[in-house]
Amino acid sequence: MEGASESTAPEPPRPLRTVSDEFRELQNIVDQFRSQLDTTNGIANLHPFGPINADQARAQFIEACSRIRDSLTAYRNTTLGSWAQLLANSVHQQPAHVGQQMPIADSVALAATKRAAVAGQELSEMRKITDALHQDLGSCQRKLFAAAGKAISHVQSYGMQSSELLVERLMATAKRLGLACYTDVQGRDGEDKVTTVTLAGGILVIDVDIGMSKDQMKIKISYVSDIEHDQRIDMLMLSRLRAGDIPGFEKLVEQVATLDRLTKEKSPASFIHNTFATASTLTEIQKQELAALNGDLRQVLRHGSGIALPYMRHIGPSTLYFMPATLVHGLQAQEWALLTSNDFAPIADMPQCLWLDFVWEPSSKQHCLLTEKFPKHCLGSDQMSEDSETHKVVSHPHPTIHDLEMRFLEPVLSNSESENADTSGTQQTENSDLRIPYTLAAHLAPELLACALTVRSVMTAVGHKADGSPSISQISPRLLEDAPTLERLIHAGCKNDGTDELLQARHRVDQTSLLIKLESPQIRAWNISRIPINAVHQILDVVPLLRRQAIFNELVASCFNTELSNLGGELNMSDISTVAVKTLANDPFRIDMCIKIFTGSDNSEFKVQGALLRISEAEGDVVAWTHQSLAVSETSDMLAALSAISSDSLTKESAHKTLSKVADISISIPVVAQWLVTHVGSL
Repeated sequence: MEGASESTAPEPPRPLRTVSDEFRELQNIVDQFRSQLDTTNGIANLHPFGPINADQARAQFIEACSRIRDSLTAYRNTTLGSWAQLLANSVHQQPAHVGQQMPIADSVALAATKRAAVAGQELSEMRKITDALHQDLGSCQRKLFAAAGKAISHVQSYGMQSSELLVERLMATAKRLGLACYTDVQGRDGEDKVTTVTLAGGILVIDVDIGMSKDQMKIKISYVSDIEHDQRIDMLMLSRLRAGDIPGFEKLVEQVATLDRLTKEKSPASFIHNTFATASTLTEIQKQELAALNGDLRQVLRHGSGIALPYMRHIGPSTLYFMPATLVHGLQAQEWALLTSNDFAPIADMPQCLWLDFVWEPSSKQHCLLTEKFPKHCLGSDQMSEDSETHKVVSHPHPTIHDLEMRFLEPVLSNSESENADTSGTQQTENSDLRIPYTLAAHLAPELLACALTVRSVMTAVGHKADGSPSISQISPRLLEDAPTLERLIHAGCKNDGTDELLQARHRVDQTSLLIKLESPQIRAWNISRIPINAVHQILDVVPLLRRQAIFNELVASCFNTELSNLGGELNMSDISTVAVKTLANDPFRIDMCIKIFTGSDNSEFKVQGALLRISEAEGDVVAWTHQSLAVSETSDMLAALSAISSDSLTKESAHKTLSKVADISISIPVVAQWLVTHVGSL
C-alpha cells in the first residue's frame, strides 16, 4: 500500500517562469559562448567535438527564443487584453460617493492598474536585459566569424585546400560587408573546376578565382569609373589568400568596401581617387627627395619623409619612416634598389620597422578632399596647375633637406573664413560639396613611445591651417606625475615581462664585458598610435619628429637588449667594466655616460671615462662628446659633472668626430662603451 500511495502522490508544483527568467537563460547561453571564445586558442574550442557544439547551441537558441516569443504573445493576448477590457468597463461606472463602498468594477480596475505598474517595472528590466543581450549576441557573432576564419586558416596551413569552404566564406564576408555576391563555376568534366566569386559594390568589383590548388587562385579588382587601378593591390590580396591568412584577406576586402561605400555616399570627393592620389603624392615626395640626395635611399630614410611603399601593407598608402640600425646595415645594395622601385615585399613583414599607414576616418570637422580633376596632391617642378576656385598651389620648404621646395594643392578659404578662422573648425569653402566630415589619419604601426616634447611638437606640426595660423589642437598635454616613464616602459618591452626592477643588463661586445646600469628614470611618456593629417604636406614636419624619438628609444633599449650585444662568447666576470647611464628630463634626447674601466688583475685599479650623447633636432644624427672635449675632470662623480653641463653649450664643433660616427652608425650604448674602453688611453 505504501508503494501505491507513493506512486499516486501529486508532483510538487513547478515554479512559475517569467519572461525575465527566459531572457536570463538565453543570456547564460551567450555567456557560455563568450567563456569559450575569450581564450587564446579559440580554434581548438570551436572543434565540433570540443566544449562548444554549434548545432546544439543553435537548438538551444531556437528553443529559448521560441519560449520568449510564446510568453510575450500570451502576455499580449491575456494580460494586456484583460486590463484593457477592465479599464474600458470602468469608464461607464459611476464613481463611489463618500462613505459608500467602491464598485466592484472600479476595484478590479484599480487592482489591474497596480498589476500593470508591477509589470511595467518588469518590462523595464526586460528592456535592459534585451539591450545587453543584443550587444552580447553581436559580440559573439563577430567573435564566431573571426574564429571561423582562423579555423579555415589553420586548415589551410596543413596544405588542405577546400574550394567549397572558401566560397562559402567569401559569400558570408560579402553579406557582412553589404556587398553583392555572385558565383560562376568553370571547368569541364575530369578537370579541376574553378569557382569565380564576384563581390560587387557601388563602383567596385572584386573577382576571386578559387580552385583546388594555390596556383589556381587569382584576384582582380576593377572600378566602374576611370580610376587607374594599381596591380599591387591585387598581389597584396592574393598573397594573403594564398598564405591562408583569411582574417588578413578579409580585412583588405573590408578596407576596399569602406572606400567604395564612402565614395558612393560622398560622390563629389571620391575616396578611392583620393587614396590613389595620396599614394601618388608620397611617391612623388620620395622622388624629389631622392633627386636632392643624389639617389641615396638611406639618406631619404634618415632625413626625408620616409620610403613610400603604397599597397605594401594595406589598401591605402604606407610610409616606412624608421628602420633599426642593424637592419639598415644588413640590407644589400640589391635590396635597397628594390626598395627604390617598391618591389622589396619582405620589408613589410619585418617587425622591427616602423610604419605610417594612412587611412580615412570620420571627423567632427569638415575637411576638403580633392576631386578627380586634380590628379595629384603634390606637383613636381615640371608640372604646372593653375589655381582654381576651390584650390591653390602652395610651395612648402622641406624642413630637413636644404633648398628643397615642394608644391602642394591646398583648399582656398573664402573671405569670411579668412577673417573668421576660429577654433571651431566649421569652415565652408565656396564649393561646400567638397567639404565632408572625414580626415586622413596616419596610424603608427607599431605604436611609438614618445616624450612630452615629441607629443607637443607633433601636435604643433599638424595644428596649423593653410594660412599658417595655429589651431586649438596646439595646446600641449599636461605632464602628469603618475604617468609611466619612457625608460621603464622600454625596459619592460626588452625584458618582455617587466618584472626586473633593476634597470641593468650584462653585455659582451667583441672582447669587452660590460655591466650597463640606467640611473633613475625621469622621462614621462605616452603611446602615439594615430596622428590626424589635415594636409599631406604635414608629413614633412611630422616624420622627422617621430624618427628622432625612435632613434632615442633605440639608444635606450640598447642598454637592456642583450640579443645583439653578446657577440663575443660568455661574460668574463673578472674584467667586467661598469657603465652608468643617465637620461635627463629637461633634455629627453640626451644621454650621459660614465664608465669605470678596471685595469688591474684583481680589479683594484680602474680608470674613469665619460661621454655625452645627444640627437640633433633637425637631422636626427647622434652626436657624441668625450669628457675631455667637455673639459670635465676625471673624478669618481663624473656623471654629476656631466649632468651639470648645459645642453645649449653642446656644439658640433666641439664634438668628437670618431665617437660621433660610432654612435651614429650603431645607435647602441654598448658599442659606444666598448669603443671608449678600447681607446681609453688614446683619448
